[in-house]
Amino acid sequence: MKKLFKAFVAVAIGGLIVACGGGGGGGGTPNGPSATLRVYPPVDTISLPVGASGSTGIEVRGGKAPYGVISSDASVSAFLSADGILFISGNSDGTSTLTVYDESLPVQQVKITATAKAVPLATNAGTALTLRPNQSFQFNVRGGVGPYSVNSSDTSIVSASISGSTVTVVGLTKAGATTILITDAAGATLSVTATVQVSTMAVSPASITGPAATSNTVTINGGVAPYVVSSTNTAVATASVSGSSVSVSLVSQGAADIRITDAAGTSVVVSVTVNTNVLQVSPASQTVDEKSATATTLTYLIAGGTAPYTPLVSPADKAYFTTLSVTANTLTATLPDSTTGPRCVTADKVIPIDVYDSKLVKQTVSVTIKDGGAVACP
Repeated sequence: MKKLFKAFVAVAIGGLIVACGGGGGGGGTPNGPSATLRVYPPVDTISLPVGASGSTGIEVRGGKAPYGVISSDASVSAFLSADGILFISGNSDGTSTLTVYDESLPVQQVKITATAKAVPLATNAGTALTLRPNQSFQFNVRGGVGPYSVNSSDTSIVSASISGSTVTVVGLTKAGATTILITDAAGATLSVTATVQVSTMAVSPASITGPAATSNTVTINGGVAPYVVSSTNTAVATASVSGSSVSVSLVSQGAADIRITDAAGTSVVVSVTVNTNVLQVSPASQTVDEKSATATTLTYLIAGGTAPYTPLVSPADKAYFTTLSVTANTLTATLPDSTTGPRCVTADKVIPIDVYDSKLVKQTVSVTIKDGGAVACP
């Protein structure tokens, strides 16, 4: 144990206690059994903080063993080690007279005034702090008398715990302020105000309008993560969330509300309007024979989506058609006869036709040219 005298005891040196008896002896130490009871170094006052305890480094000399010490006040306790070293403890604010005695009690006594003074509680975070939801923060307690305890006046706003002299606080999902009360072993307290700030939840965009078979992204700002989403009509629109981003898929014509709720229970609603049904083109495929003396005209019916519509084929397949156009809701595809156009194929040929609406929603149908046999193509 570190000597209390060196670590924290302020010792006021009083008048030197002179020993009686014969002269001689190194360092001024009297000789003989009748040497005067004294302490070394000679002191008459000691100060120490409440909660401190240990050796003062002060030694009892002279007199006649055994030695003892008594304290006049419970604020300071004291005892002597087997080798006559004075140990003291600061228990609470107060002043005590320590009386060191020998076998001759009460003939020979040495009195020392010991004062214990509490060091005020303090933290390295001050007396106020601000947290975000789910934010953890640590600060240290000093002063007072350990061990310490801590509690939060509103655990729905901030939770608090302590390990040794380190306090950990965590901001929860509820906005507001609470008092973190730190109490030491002597009953002294220190209050720290902890405030949790939650920004108002908002979304962008606040409403969505579009055709079926499209998707949109809604961005969440503020509130308290994590978030959950739900749709009032999943036949019209569905939603999923990842972090602060909500993906909204438009399914079919109609209206729905997408409700976004944060961890604190706050909700915002995104209104969704699907103004057209999903783009559909039928039939999905048609077949023509490579051997035909006349041109072949095929029609496909278009429903849903947003007009106007545009048919597209790859440049390599464009020569297979003399007509590829849309009138109203009808796609017309004309293939030339086998004698004037490239209808000859060495194997069944599938030609995709992509139909786009004005929102660039795509639906794909196809034409299959059926191989008519082992005939060499020109």
